[in-house]
Amino acid sequence: MAEDPAMAGDPVLRLSEAGKGFNGVTVLDGVSLEVPQGQFVALVGPSGAGKSTLLRLVNGMHVPDSGTVRTLGENPAACSRRRLRALRARVGFVFQQFGLVGRLSALENVLMGALATLRLPRYGVMSYPHALRVRAVEHLDRVGMADRRFQRCDTLSGGQQQRVAVARTLLQSPELILADEPVASLDPAASMVVLETLERISAEDGISVVCSLHQIEFALAVADRVVALRGGRLVLDEPAAGLSAERLRGIYGTAGARDD
Repeated sequence: MAEDPAMAGDPVLRLSEAGKGFNGVTVLDGVSLEVPQGQFVALVGPSGAGKSTLLRLVNGMHVPDSGTVRTLGENPAACSRRRLRALRARVGFVFQQFGLVGRLSALENVLMGALATLRLPRYGVMSYPHALRVRAVEHLDRVGMADRRFQRCDTLSGGQQQRVAVARTLLQSPELILADEPVASLDPAASMVVLETLERISAEDGISVVCSLHQIEFALAVADRVVALRGGRLVLDEPAAGLSAERLRGIYGTAGARDD
């Protein structure tokens, strides 16, 4: 895990009484949260608790109805389109659906993470600058996928595809990584590989990670800190080391609830 959260740097993320609703239904209700640099935060709670909405507020995909959000020192809701694009380039987003082009190789999919910084369209691996190709292979190596770099992504397992997606995110050189249920479609073994990869990258690079999860055991295994939402409100915010699975299951409404 990363360093003791108390010793981490200045907040890279700050929500102050943030609220958001859709069609008259409140999804987030007065949530306040700070995340320091280099911390791995697991965001847990039942389906519909507001986890995905919170992550989208941080990335500027949604605008809060009340309160404020500051991401890497910026207010996404007040950013111009240009500034919002620049902010999003500093924030990596890993989704449940991998978002890869199946017919392309793992290496080319990773390289596509740099398209926003390139002026001309690219067709094929060799059309990318040499320095970018080197970096892409390095990131694939970090996630244990360098030996599969020329393999079509639609021939990879789900866990392998998600690790390629993580490598693509790393090519952005993000200062913050948001992961929205990144292992929801994976089996337990593949899930732990993906989450341990994110944990290691957070610790080695000092990148903050906010990862929404349903699986309580995974949250306790990889996170520095666990934040729980229920009914749109923040109901728990504590170091992972001091929490039990039984206590976290209570967030889901019953001590016997399933982790997912």
